[in-house]
This record gives sequence, structure tokens and C-alpha cells, in this order.
Amino acid sequence: MSLVNHVGLTVSDLEASVAFYVDVVGMELQVRTTSGGEWFDTLTRNHGAVIDVAMLRSPGVVLQLVHYTHGGAAPVATGHNRAGNVHLCINVDDVDTRRDAVVAAGLDATPIVALPPPGMRSFYTSDPDGVPVEFLQASRP
Repeated sequence: MSLVNHVGLTVSDLEASVAFYVDVVGMELQVRTTSGGEWFDTLTRNHGAVIDVAMLRSPGVVLQLVHYTHGGAAPVATGHNRAGNVHLCINVDDVDTRRDAVVAAGLDATPIVALPPPGMRSFYTSDPDGVPVEFLQASRP
């Protein structure tokens, strides 16, 4: 059996991304570090790369945010319709309250929609790099 250890996202601005995932999503910052060197060159096949890393946690998931200070490449386009792109889905108790908070923070958000499974409702916003983040309520409070 294999278990997911963490999910990693490469970000363009570590400070902005940490703020989003802590303040908007509600994750907890666990550790920040800088890394690189021969082991990382070998592992990633990216010679000379140096990264700043933030590890965040919420129940059941660890999110690793990686910012390349050396050896990074140009950003890629994000979105649901692009193969290889991700989106994150965050369970919330009250999707209406969460959407109000997202909008109050000055972020764009889709309307809340009712999903096909009865009682499920969600909306999307985006992280600072445009990664879609969904907030999902499994049933009405």
C-alpha cells in the first residue's frame, strides 16, 4: 500500500502563497527552509537549483510550497482545461461564510453552485499563481 506523503506546488512568490494558504485556506505553517545542492540536483535533474520551501498542514494533508531562487523555469498556464494542472479542494462547514471571507479579502470567486450529489455546494477562487482552489461543503449546516 502507498500513502501520499505531501502535495507540492511550485510558486512564484512564497510569501504571497504562504499568506493565501494560511489566511484564506486555513492551513498551518509547519516549517520553512532553504535547500539545494548535489542531492537535489540529482533528484530533480535540475543542476544548480536552490529552493525556499514552506510546509503547511491541515487535517489529512501536507502542502509543500516550493519557490526556486535559482534554477527555476518560466511559469506555466494554469486552469482546469490544461493537462497536468492541479486544483485543490478544501472541505468547509459553511461555504457561504467562506465565500464571503474570500471576497472580503479582495479575491475573485465564482458563484456558489449546487453539485449533482444532493447537499453538496462549492465555489472556486485561485491562489496567487492561478491554481484553482475549490471550497466544498458536503451538506448544509
